[in-house]
Amino acid sequence: MSHDHALTAFQRSLELGRIYAKHPRQALTDLSPGRPLRILAWNIGRGFAPERIADTIADLRPDIACLQEVDWNNQRTGSRDVLQVLAERTGMLGLYGIEFLELQGPRRSRRLAGGGAIGNALLCRIEPTACFRIEPASVLDWEHGPEDGRLPPRVRARLRREPRIGRRFALAAAFDVGGARFVVASVHFEDKFGGPRARFRHFESVVDAIDAHRGEHDATIVVAGDFNTFDSAMARLVTPDTDASALGRPKGTSEAAWWKRALLPSTGFADPFPVAAWTFQVKPVFRAKLDWITVRNGAVRDCGSGPFASSDHQPIWADVACPVLNQSQSHPEGE
Repeated sequence: MSHDHALTAFQRSLELGRIYAKHPRQALTDLSPGRPLRILAWNIGRGFAPERIADTIADLRPDIACLQEVDWNNQRTGSRDVLQVLAERTGMLGLYGIEFLELQGPRRSRRLAGGGAIGNALLCRIEPTACFRIEPASVLDWEHGPEDGRLPPRVRARLRREPRIGRRFALAAAFDVGGARFVVASVHFEDKFGGPRARFRHFESVVDAIDAHRGEHDATIVVAGDFNTFDSAMARLVTPDTDASALGRPKGTSEAAWWKRALLPSTGFADPFPVAAWTFQVKPVFRAKLDWITVRNGAVRDCGSGPFASSDHQPIWADVACPVLNQSQSHPEGE
């Protein structure tokens, strides 16, 4: 069933496949050649307090911020253009891709009220040489899923509570910094259906698309954002449609631990944070590492996290250098 009749005038004016630019009030600054890029990853939880979020980003001083769940003109966030606020307040260029149009519906609470868009974003202190969307195969049709009898009833009920048009995707940009080449992608993997197998397939397809787009394998690649790696014995009590042994995972091993131990090493990527460095919490019972900064062909010199600020996710950052700059100073990985 089509939901076109439920679109607001604002939603009708948008293009799902377009990348929108949000400009700061001041000009961008050049980076000093030879220094690493500071990459930040943060699911900002729709952006209920964008000024507070912007101040946190400014305090952490990223050169590129990979953001997820960024609202644009939704009633729940005051019908504000959240990324434009962040761009103006941080002095960074904002790049925005629509993940979903958030349709209004009787099951939506005030905390979920839509009317606009939600998407992935990049905030950049330097101009990209290219930017592009990556559209991997979808594992869940949000628009038509509520009527799909092949889906578990629990999944269909969740889709009815948040009617949407759109799909998961990755927003990527390429940068040249002092002769070093970087490609950075902001990602948000599916948590409602498909489990670890679908999320890892999504990751692999993003990497394949970046490699195909650039046509060169010596660039430093960063795929960062909300991987939704929540699957564990406790999480499975709430989401029983996941596969506890997916992708060869041993019994009792959490999804995040298996990504760290086996899945990422098979791709040539690594994340500098230990699994115990959780980034998401549901007080007082659940904590998990959902957010990642994965790097291939780069040296992580330092990494850390920021405070929770208007989101249930914690921001994390990593200083990433192209190996031709100084590979000997890479940061040791934690388990």
